[in-house]
Amino acid sequence: MRRAFPRGCQSAIAVFTLLWCVGCSATNLERPAPRQEPTSVALAGAPPVASEPTTRVDSARANTAPSRAPRFADEEIDWTANPVMRSLGRIDETLRDAVYTHGFRVDPKRGIYHFDCSGMVHYVLGKASPLAREASRQGLAGRPLARDYYHVIARSPTQASRAGWRKIERVVDVQPGDIVAWLKPKVLRKSTNTGHVAFAVLPPVAVPDSPGAFLLRVADASSLRHDDDTREQRDGFGMGTILLVTDAEGHPVEYGWVGLRWRTFETAIAIGRAD
Repeated sequence: MRRAFPRGCQSAIAVFTLLWCVGCSATNLERPAPRQEPTSVALAGAPPVASEPTTRVDSARANTAPSRAPRFADEEIDWTANPVMRSLGRIDETLRDAVYTHGFRVDPKRGIYHFDCSGMVHYVLGKASPLAREASRQGLAGRPLARDYYHVIARSPTQASRAGWRKIERVVDVQPGDIVAWLKPKVLRKSTNTGHVAFAVLPPVAVPDSPGAFLLRVADASSLRHDDDTREQRDGFGMGTILLVTDAEGHPVEYGWVGLRWRTFETAIAIGRAD
């Protein structure tokens, strides 16, 4: 079941065709695939942020006005909290040239960061948790893609075990530096991408009057912007706000790419903490 979290999105929805460039379709770092740009038909009444295709489904829980929605203060981010956050902070501090691409080019001294979402995770884990990076590569010919991070996290133990990953079952327990990975929703049939991965940089915040819904500030690499996004007139590495909706046990079951500004997608979602 998909839920709607409105912000001026009550008008009719036009038909979408979207090459969903927030996952990762490259098979390795040495032979980058050509970049694919998203194409879409404009939506009447849609927010001025690129978003994903969906069908309109109203929800009894979709009663939070945008003006009452929680907001995040990026100055509260602790870039020293753990090795993952230190690696992300280094990118944020030195960033001069960001590009979303299925290839890979990184030069921290010059502030160059060219990668997609899984390429960014691969790079960050190489600096912060080689054990988690190696666990994510088991059985793969190239570097892991978004779906690979989902699968390795989903089958990981819930207790620290030096297995590379610890699965975080409830959204309320997410901490900065944790990874959110999801599989491509079935509705995105035409996409060649496999899903998306992003790092939490602040603790989740519950949405008022919407039990089970949480806003989450994330850092990722994308060609599409989230809500309250730091990528203005560019793509690649940046930060934005997404929405996670949970089931009765607090497990994530849906995501909203632009927070409360658009619809949610039901798909398999896993949250992990690197050992």
